[in-house]
Amino acid sequence: MLPRLPSPPPTAAMSARKVARPRGLWKGRGTPKHGLALDSDDDPRPRKRQRYQRSDDTDDDDDEYYLLEYSPEPPGSPYSDMDSEPDPAVETKVEDWEDLKELFGRAAEQYDCDDVTEALPLLRGVIHECHRFLLLYEDPSVLFAEPNRPRSKSPEPISPTLNKPRKKCKCKESPTAFHAILGTALFLFGNLIAQDPSLALPDEPSSAAPYWLAALDVFETSENLPSRTSGRGCEAPEDWRMALVWGRTLLCITDEVLTLAANPSAPPPPPEPKWPSPASSPFAAIAMRRPPSSRRISLTTSIPHDLLLLAMDQFTRGIFHMPHPAHEDPASASTSSDPRVRPFSRAKELFTIAREVLALAERLPAPEERTRWAAWADGILNQMDMEGDTARAEWRGPVTRARGRCWLVVGTARVEDIEEAAEARGWDAVLDEEDADEAREGLGRAIEFFERAAGSAKGEFGGEDGEEMTEELKAEEEELRAFLAEALLTLANLTKEEDKREDLYSRAQALGADDLEDMDVDDDDE
Repeated sequence: MLPRLPSPPPTAAMSARKVARPRGLWKGRGTPKHGLALDSDDDPRPRKRQRYQRSDDTDDDDDEYYLLEYSPEPPGSPYSDMDSEPDPAVETKVEDWEDLKELFGRAAEQYDCDDVTEALPLLRGVIHECHRFLLLYEDPSVLFAEPNRPRSKSPEPISPTLNKPRKKCKCKESPTAFHAILGTALFLFGNLIAQDPSLALPDEPSSAAPYWLAALDVFETSENLPSRTSGRGCEAPEDWRMALVWGRTLLCITDEVLTLAANPSAPPPPPEPKWPSPASSPFAAIAMRRPPSSRRISLTTSIPHDLLLLAMDQFTRGIFHMPHPAHEDPASASTSSDPRVRPFSRAKELFTIAREVLALAERLPAPEERTRWAAWADGILNQMDMEGDTARAEWRGPVTRARGRCWLVVGTARVEDIEEAAEARGWDAVLDEEDADEAREGLGRAIEFFERAAGSAKGEFGGEDGEEMTEELKAEEEELRAFLAEALLTLANLTKEEDKREDLYSRAQALGADDLEDMDVDDDDE
């Protein structure tokens, strides 16, 4: 063990710098006016007092301490105790935000009216205005955020109190309001490009996928804002509108993935371009704000079932927080003064979700996936029934027809597997199995719904007053008859009793005799 060397004796310069030890809660607290003496070089930084301990020095009063200076926080800081003067730029920010909401409201209105020539330039303007905000502000929610309140003079407890009530949210806007506008604008713009790619300008993507993927990036960014992850402030309400659009955007991506899988010879989608700077494109600014922890969805490697699970999470969140307005006359219903808020109908939102999920369920490759998502869509439609929407004539027919389609998908999901098993082992053995029983149950419920839909639409399809049907009503009638005939014919093929089977064949023949002539009807008793 090395011997301990004695410390050098203090010099004269060190003795001249020796000061009395401050007392109090902090060991070296002072102000610029009454601070402790520093070196003659007037260095404003805190300097550590050098302590040289002799071998025989055991006095505890010579503990080391620091010389600290206090400077007040600048006005406007969230930690400032001083009253800050109003910032003249705040009014400009508020005006910009209100102008953006008004522009988006006009664009959404024209989109709902199917006026593409008016909606497209307005949506393009919304996207470019949001791009400007992304370049100006790291968190664009400062455009409408409430000013920071001065900190309390009293100390706050380190651990939260169990009985402490939650702070009531008094914010005028949700923290995700800006991202909801930008993401929804990208979603609607992508829908228009999907209908007509020629609408895109030369410097814009001519396919819808880049817009939908950018919308997902925007929604993901909104979930990682400091105002939502810091744990400070009030408990902001969920933006259910953004959750619904988020889910519908995932459905559009799922449709793209299924389309690519159905066409293996189609060229793969181009990779995300490398933008020179965020100012070069709105897509570059969105990619710059993308959270590092999030992984961008790929059209070539994503699984449709997994994408539907993500969409279901957003739909569940949005439906749970969606308001339940009383059934009112649309003409007398009150409208919101917020231009960003589009006309709201809970029944319309639920029906749109169920219809889009059902359209994807019919295209899924695996029978288990088709069954699951068709049943999920039927659950949404059943919710409309329980909420009393089907009591109104405007929803009774569409909801009933859609529920019939859901159960038709469930009933026909395993028909091919049943037929393959019947060819190998015979129909008598296969028709007694559980898969055949479930298929017959689903087809029976589909027939029930289709017949109810035909009955409720009797006046609609024929007109008790003798009015002629429009082309749209004729197409709906033909579609309903085709669905009912398919359900009857498929159920007949899975029916073991000969009398019931022949009756089902007769009913199917009556609905579409010309169409059923080419169908493979197996009359053999195997």
